[in-house]
Amino acid sequence: MELFYDERDDALHEARGSQILYWLDDLGAKPLAEAGIDDSGFVFAGARSIEDYTHLAAGRPHLRDQPEERAPLLRLDSILDALAVACVDMPTPRTWRLPLDAPLPEDLTYPLFVRAAHTSLKLGGQISKVRQESELVAEAAELRRVLGWDALILAREWCVLADAGSGVYGPIPQEIRVWIVDGAPYAWSFHHLNVLARPNGFPPSRADLRKLRKLALQVAGAFRSRFAVADFARLIIGGWVFIEAGPGSCAGTAHEGVFKAVAARLRGDRVNIIADAVGGIFEEVG
Repeated sequence: MELFYDERDDALHEARGSQILYWLDDLGAKPLAEAGIDDSGFVFAGARSIEDYTHLAAGRPHLRDQPEERAPLLRLDSILDALAVACVDMPTPRTWRLPLDAPLPEDLTYPLFVRAAHTSLKLGGQISKVRQESELVAEAAELRRVLGWDALILAREWCVLADAGSGVYGPIPQEIRVWIVDGAPYAWSFHHLNVLARPNGFPPSRADLRKLRKLALQVAGAFRSRFAVADFARLIIGGWVFIEAGPGSCAGTAHEGVFKAVAARLRGDRVNIIADAVGGIFEEVG
């Protein structure tokens, strides 16, 4: 089982200061151009359209993920749909869908967090707390101006999250990314390690990690992907809330040990890492 990567991602990782392609190189990953029709392996590829990924995977039937496995994880609306079909019941912000030119739902409750279905991009880097209808309409219009006139906008119940610290754009939540391999939660890491090296509230307790593993296992059961991530944030009142999920093949992290352990797991190998305050393997939790 080989690891492959899309060579086009080099500039994207460079721009973001991401080391992921270097870490994949350390593990012996190969450019996807070198994959033959009979090769089996896993592909790391950036978050482009599913049409682009379908073209990338064409003629390589033994590589994972295949487009139909990746597609449901590319948009938050399809993720929520898949969780609903799988009858997954977990703490999740109530979410309203706002199609272009459709009347606003009558049961909206403020404040709200507003984002597009296909990206968590936040204008100006900041999370906007929308407190009334006029602000919601303005925020949706600005997102569509940047992301596309027909973008599906999602309005989510505002959750008061515990702070891990402060960054350039304000408070950073205590958010954990769970790394899911072959249907099982394998590792965890502090999601915002690239901007905050020593977050408040870390390391999480063993009870917290056991809870997160249980929640992520429910998420895993709704998808066929070999490699997915699920993000959870701690509420200021206690407990954890599901934020979103996505394809592991384009998921970011600044935790080298966790990433290499997960990538090696995909290949069928094991890389021993020493757990620290901001990341580790669930097998060590008990």
